[in-house]
Amino acid sequence: MAQTDVGSVYCGTAVETAISVVFGAFAALGLPAAMIFTGRSGLSYMRSTGNPNQQNEARRDLILSMTGLGIVFLALMAPEIINKFGSEIGFSFSDCVSPF
Repeated sequence: MAQTDVGSVYCGTAVETAISVVFGAFAALGLPAAMIFTGRSGLSYMRSTGNPNQQNEARRDLILSMTGLGIVFLALMAPEIINKFGSEIGFSFSDCVSPF
């Protein structure tokens, strides 16, 4: 079976530009926002001073912000993981549609 490059028809078009802009914006906005929310919820947990309601709320916020951070990391790594898996079974993404 011959290896085919998926997305090679988009090279040099607006789709190529849109992919790089969307992934760049996702990385530029998603990572700092997730880190800020993680830090803020961690500080809130430390400042709860034994109040169970504040601890539970801060713990919930910390879990949600860490989940968001994980989703951002997974979304940024997914194209590379899919590309590596695809190359093993006979297809790959074209260089112009790979975001990073």
